[in-house]
Amino acid sequence: MYFQPPPLSKLQEAVEDPCNPIGMRMRAAYFLKQAFVNSLSNSGGSADASTTKVAAAATVAASASTPGAVTDENDGNDEKTSEEVDDAEQRDLQDAIIQALSNGLGNELHGSLMRHEYAYVLGQLRDDRCCPALEDALSKDGDCVMVRHEAAEALGAIGAERSRSVLQDVVEKNPDTPELSDTCRLALNVMDWRIRGDPAEPAPAACACMLNPYSSVDPAPPHPSHENKSEAELGAILLDDDIPIFDRYRAMFSLRNRGGSAAVRELGRALVEDTSSALLRHEVAYVLGQMQHPDSISALTESLSRQSEHMMVRHESAEALGAIDGGDWFKIEATLEQYCKDDCVAVAESCVVALDAADYWGHSSAPAGGDNSDEAVHDESKETESGAVISFRDQKNLLEGKGGPAGVEDATMSSAPRNPQVLAGHFNVLSS
Repeated sequence: MYFQPPPLSKLQEAVEDPCNPIGMRMRAAYFLKQAFVNSLSNSGGSADASTTKVAAAATVAASASTPGAVTDENDGNDEKTSEEVDDAEQRDLQDAIIQALSNGLGNELHGSLMRHEYAYVLGQLRDDRCCPALEDALSKDGDCVMVRHEAAEALGAIGAERSRSVLQDVVEKNPDTPELSDTCRLALNVMDWRIRGDPAEPAPAACACMLNPYSSVDPAPPHPSHENKSEAELGAILLDDDIPIFDRYRAMFSLRNRGGSAAVRELGRALVEDTSSALLRHEVAYVLGQMQHPDSISALTESLSRQSEHMMVRHESAEALGAIDGGDWFKIEATLEQYCKDDCVAVAESCVVALDAADYWGHSSAPAGGDNSDEAVHDESKETESGAVISFRDQKNLLEGKGGPAGVEDATMSSAPRNPQVLAGHFNVLSS
């Protein structure tokens, strides 16, 4: 199965124009994220992202202007090696991606949900060049708390020392808005943890169940001592509001990394039973979306249905439901369709995004189609030669190179393999 990445110019148009369908803007943001990490790989940058180089090369070829040729006629002082030219091109590509996402974040016409998603993606890039736009969004008094919270979390993911004073200032000015002040404290905590480490902690755990199998940059690390704790013990830490929120987050991510039904049950219990922190509950919903476990459906549905719940929590529960692989998809689909009409715009749009993503990636039982093939991130065919729609699981298997049903061929063919990290990024799930 092969896929031609959309050209950079189309992705820029998709994320910058608030009149575009929200599903298109969301997909474009994650295509840009993947192009960025591919570009880092191409230019010898961070090796954290295990990704192919082909998609970025195709994006550059389709969108970047052709550089002037470097010949032997240049003066010795001006001559550049092919590697230097390539690095400069990659740097320009990275700058363009950051600028497009930053423009989207700064444009209030996109709405809170989409702007918060742009902030999230900027944080996942882990690049200091993203800081100015994120700091501006965080510092903007009167802006939506959800957007400002995500900007703070993104700054924590990047961990640039330049952002410390901005985060501290927001903590001091917003004591009565814990969703914001606690996020800034968490960001500062994780920055401090990275800098100094904790001498009280033992060496990093060698147990596979404690390793992070996900591609996301998390706001808190699991604690090595959690290796010896049961799921119930970790769940008790997560629910104990006398424990600092940073340590509760660490228990949360330990449960996520461990996986399995017992861990999902403890996380689901925290989602519906905690009354101390909307910030924590929203992160629990996010984590359940990463895990994609059908045992989380009940808790996520209950969270979404609570009209009195904070919109950050409800929105995250909606997107998590859309990521569930397995279980009763028809029931999930009906729930999401019901709340597409919710009075809270961010919640309604999250349901639209979840349904759109499920349809785009083959999750839905309905035939794909209806998208304009000229759109920036159009909906490719998901049908076999016999006309049968490929299941969500088969879609992912194809994207991950594991094979799928016979007769499957993407409508858009090229020399570049379709990249599974784009799918992983959209659903915030594990990276192959």
